[in-house]
Amino acid sequence: MTELDSDRTPAVATWRRSRRIHFVAALVSLLAAGCVVWLFDTFGIVRASDAVERQLIASVDLRIGDPEAVGQQGEARAKADLKDGLLQLQTFAKPLADAAAESTRAQRLKDRWGLSWVYKKTTPTPLGEAFVSGYNRIMLAEIERRHGKAAVEELQRDARAKRPETAS
Repeated sequence: MTELDSDRTPAVATWRRSRRIHFVAALVSLLAAGCVVWLFDTFGIVRASDAVERQLIASVDLRIGDPEAVGQQGEARAKADLKDGLLQLQTFAKPLADAAAESTRAQRLKDRWGLSWVYKKTTPTPLGEAFVSGYNRIMLAEIERRHGKAAVEELQRDARAKRPETAS
């Protein structure tokens, strides 16, 4: 106790100290409530009813997982590759085990039609097959335009023989 509190009982002195604590606690809680209101206002959690809605910042492509849309992406990629001067077909099949025969075959296709095969290393999925199908559809149309229908028929026979192998 202090000298001023000497004539008072200890309970009164304790009450005065606790009153200061109550005052500080009330002040801190008001400060905390003000901070919460400020944060709500800053982040737009509580808005006035006449406030203008914010514009959409990003959009979600709901076509993800749609084979038709993925096929269109394959077609667009094929058109871009044709503009870049590439003439190629894509497949999920594995190259021939005989490297020399595969090399000879690839060189023959390159010399005869300027064409190369691109072997996809991933396992075939419906979306991957849709992409390859769209890509090859554009490329086969270009091959037919440049080299005739017989070239396309020969390549399709070759492509049928190069179907993806089932996983063992």
